[in-house]
Amino acid sequence: MRRPSLIALIAITVLFAGAALPAQAANPVGEDGVMVILIDEGASPVQGDLDVSETIALTMARGTSAGTIAAASYGVETNEIVTAESGPDGIRLVNDVINSVRGIEMGPSLSDQFVALSDTFSFLSRVDAAKGSRVALVTSGRILGESANTRERLASVADLYAAEGWMIDVITLPSTKPVLRELMSGLSVGSTGVFYDAGSASGIASVFEKYSQLTLENAMDVEMRDNSAAIVNLDIAPHTERFTTVFVRRHEMVDVSVFSPNGTKASADMENVDIRITPSAVIVEIASPVPGNWTLQGTGPASKLVAEVDIYNPLELRLIEQPPLPVGEIAVIEAAAFNGESAQLMSGAEMTATIANADGTTEVVALNDAGLSGDRFASDGIYSVQLSAPKSQGINHVALKLSWSDYAATMRSQTAFRSESFPIINLTEVKDVEVSAGEIVTVARVQVLVGDYPYLTTPDAIRAILTGVEGTLEAILIPVDEPEPGLSWEFDIAAIIPESGPYEVEVFLDSVFAGRPFARKTPIATSVATVIVEPDTVFGLPVWAVTALGFLLVLVAGSMIWVMRKTSPFGYIVDDAGRIVVDFKMLNRSLIKRLASKNVVAAAELSGLPFSGGAFQFSGMNVKLIHKRVIGDPSMRVNSRPAGPEVILGEDIWIGVGGRLFTFQRYAQPNASDTEGSDSVSITSAMISPSD
Repeated sequence: MRRPSLIALIAITVLFAGAALPAQAANPVGEDGVMVILIDEGASPVQGDLDVSETIALTMARGTSAGTIAAASYGVETNEIVTAESGPDGIRLVNDVINSVRGIEMGPSLSDQFVALSDTFSFLSRVDAAKGSRVALVTSGRILGESANTRERLASVADLYAAEGWMIDVITLPSTKPVLRELMSGLSVGSTGVFYDAGSASGIASVFEKYSQLTLENAMDVEMRDNSAAIVNLDIAPHTERFTTVFVRRHEMVDVSVFSPNGTKASADMENVDIRITPSAVIVEIASPVPGNWTLQGTGPASKLVAEVDIYNPLELRLIEQPPLPVGEIAVIEAAAFNGESAQLMSGAEMTATIANADGTTEVVALNDAGLSGDRFASDGIYSVQLSAPKSQGINHVALKLSWSDYAATMRSQTAFRSESFPIINLTEVKDVEVSAGEIVTVARVQVLVGDYPYLTTPDAIRAILTGVEGTLEAILIPVDEPEPGLSWEFDIAAIIPESGPYEVEVFLDSVFAGRPFARKTPIATSVATVIVEPDTVFGLPVWAVTALGFLLVLVAGSMIWVMRKTSPFGYIVDDAGRIVVDFKMLNRSLIKRLASKNVVAAAELSGLPFSGGAFQFSGMNVKLIHKRVIGDPSMRVNSRPAGPEVILGEDIWIGVGGRLFTFQRYAQPNASDTEGSDSVSITSAMISPSD
């Protein structure tokens, strides 16, 4: 009869099993999940398969984190799946299943893995196993009912388990054929489980690595000869807390040992030694091993022997965390061997670093804890070194190595630090500065850049010092532009220059970039300032101009007063016929003469007089005739006598010139008897005849 499909078989089994259980039976094991170990009874005829089955099953039982262990053996049918709590009970349960398989004289040549997985699916469903529960299928790979669609059937099983969140780990035994190993690996991959090829030492070691939480590294891989010994030396560093060796042996008669640096063999009766022996493996765990050279040894018949080691040392080499290092500046890196977060003081230890710089170069440096070369404190467990200035920004990879003078052991780690182009400042001076006294003037301009790009900062981060002939001046920082409020990358440096001469400018930048405080300063630049002294002004005019204008105004005012105080010409000059020859009030004089010589009338201005070279000077109520004989008429006579230089004129004074007589009178009125059209006007005043 044709075998029913696996999916249908599992579905029917789950249906009947679920109907027979009360509802409260769901999830009896809590959240830790279930670890099911299924051992193929087909391993019984092959001693190597039995040994490996025992080694793998016990290792999983000891190392599982599941709260419940379930175990059963399977052949053509599956034996009852029995459960126990993890720990000693679970280990005894697995050991009993192994012994039952060992007790079978001749196991089945083919085993029905599909039925075993179907029964297990039913069991996990019945106990409502939590997601993450695992099934370890230990198999020789010889499949009962194998056909052309076996691969598809295995994929169906894997999908069913994966849908429930359960995983199948497949362990193929040494006798499994390669083609079946490849076929069975698909079962674990499809259910997101793990495939272990226990036909190789590395496959067995990987089980120890997974379930014993070890990080194994190969230490020995040899083909032993009869009655020969295989020896490997290992250097154990100081501060190592645990040293575990997993010997994977093909022959149970191979004897393995671990020897301390002083030659003592590790034995189970020692307090710090734990030895677990299985047919295919021996695990030797040593707590707090003394540092030095340890020896692994294997002796016995010709056989394959592999030794994997896990050395747990809590020390971790790493750089002290710090912000990026500035490109182009000498920098210090610090490193330490940490136990947790505490740097450990290393006695007799040396630390070196191989640095693959971001610019492609490599350098090897020695770090020190002696307070030298950038190390801040001696003997504090922190190793430091001062590096040459990084040339490029980027990631600088560091390989740290810790070694001891008394031991050959070393510790290594890979880490990195970042180098970054930090802001720089460029200062440009104004060569020649001309400024008026008391005014603010720009003497230099400063720019802040990161690489070739502007870097915005606040004016508070920049400090400028201006030094001149009279000492330090207060410099004023003026943003040229503000791309963002309060931030700029270009600033004018200005000041009030008190005196002409050279002025030195130096600029400092103190800020934080990429989490690291940094400081910059520029070379000193020199600007030459010329202070233009402008005169004091009043109403926008220089003081001297105001003074001159004031003096001129005073002079004009004084002149006006002086002119105004002078006597204006008055009176008349009449001839001996009583006719008015000159009316001084009616003279048509120019403005200059009226101002410059208001009280003096030159004879030349009087067209009616027959003489020149003289002048009439008026003062108060008096009139004076000034006669200059050199340029005037030398024949002039006053009252029939030669005229002197100055003559006070009155109405009784007659002036004779050229046969005519004239006199000065204050007041005059026209004579009515004068004929019409006469050139002169007579007056009624009495004439005083001149005496001989």
